[in-house]
Amino acid sequence: MKADLTDLSQCQKNIDIEIPSEVVDAEIMHIAQGIARKARVPGFRPGKAPIGVVKTRFRDEILSEMMQHLMPKYFGDAIEEHKLDVIHATPQFELVDYASGKPLRFKAVFEVYPQFDITNYEGIPVEEPSSAVEDSEVEDSLKKIQEEMSELAPVEEDRPVQQGDFAEISYSGTIEGSNEPPITGEKAVAEMGGRTTMQAFTENLVGVRVNEEKHFTVEYRPDYPEKRLAGKTVQYDVKIDGIKTKEIPELNDEFAQRFGDYKTLDELKTKFRADIEKHKREHAQEQMREKMLEWLEENNNFDVPESLVERQLQVRVQRMFRDLSRQGINPQRLDVDWSKIREDQHQQAIRDVKGYLILEHLSGKNHIHVGDEELEIEIEKIATETSRPKEKVREVLSRDSGLERLREQIRNKKTLDLLQEKARIQPATT
Repeated sequence: MKADLTDLSQCQKNIDIEIPSEVVDAEIMHIAQGIARKARVPGFRPGKAPIGVVKTRFRDEILSEMMQHLMPKYFGDAIEEHKLDVIHATPQFELVDYASGKPLRFKAVFEVYPQFDITNYEGIPVEEPSSAVEDSEVEDSLKKIQEEMSELAPVEEDRPVQQGDFAEISYSGTIEGSNEPPITGEKAVAEMGGRTTMQAFTENLVGVRVNEEKHFTVEYRPDYPEKRLAGKTVQYDVKIDGIKTKEIPELNDEFAQRFGDYKTLDELKTKFRADIEKHKREHAQEQMREKMLEWLEENNNFDVPESLVERQLQVRVQRMFRDLSRQGINPQRLDVDWSKIREDQHQQAIRDVKGYLILEHLSGKNHIHVGDEELEIEIEKIATETSRPKEKVREVLSRDSGLERLREQIRNKKTLDLLQEKARIQPATT
């Protein structure tokens, strides 16, 4: 076998491979004999056709199978000979050249992991973000809890619907130009001016009293999520059945006691402050680690394989799709240029891959490994956080290389722990 390596870049390689004719002929004979044993050829009994006839009749099939067998095998041998760390086991084969009785020649195009050595990972200069908690943050958290614990109470006085009220309505809507049955609902609650209430309903129902009816038209935008209404005009008849307002509980000791073993509001505030501080401290640690990795990315130059960048780019775009879907938005209906978004995300995908390669390199350089016991501890933690049996978590992780990905995450965390231990950390500037 001949295998001539060409370096196109630090990551892109070509190998021109030549498989000797005697190897090719032997493989063709082996495949032809296998076909001959079961082939049905006119004029011959099953399995009795001469090998020359079989080779002629099934030529294309034999050559295709020969190439499928020999090309990957000899590519693997060439990779081993040149000691290359290939990203994908199956390369792109090009310029395949074969004639009967001649060697099989082809070009394998592929990518390898870049070779580099990072020596500047000790003493990385990084600022530790502040985790101090302001009084306003505690107050904001309490207000959020107040909102969550609020209740809707009926309005007893005789007055019309006001901005901020929750109107209890019955309605019937007829879609113009459609034979579909009316859209109806009873005892539906609409917050006047609320995020989930269409502006047309707020504009028309504010000022209406209980048991009064209002007739108005709503024009739905073409990309409205409910396909039945998208781009349609609907004539609504709406009756106000009742008016409710949100009653927010007062912040006092009684409020605090509803949360558990707290006697006073001050005790609850102390607990909130501790929780916020813990969250900010963890977030600050995460920020600091990101900055350290960014510093290494900026201060170590090496090529990154484009195939890994493309894979990470797909991950980032798919993540955007999932985030939009969770918000009830159909990404396919958005008027956005997804090719432009991919272009905008390309540089960040490069940084993602570079960061991954740096962590992999440093974990190997510092002999950082993850034992089975550490993996078990993490699985137990996931089980506790998700309230699922440990064995069920393990079963889910066992699919699609989930356990290996979890092991990799733990190893990356340990590597970042090492960087943080060796970093030159400066207090946050105020």
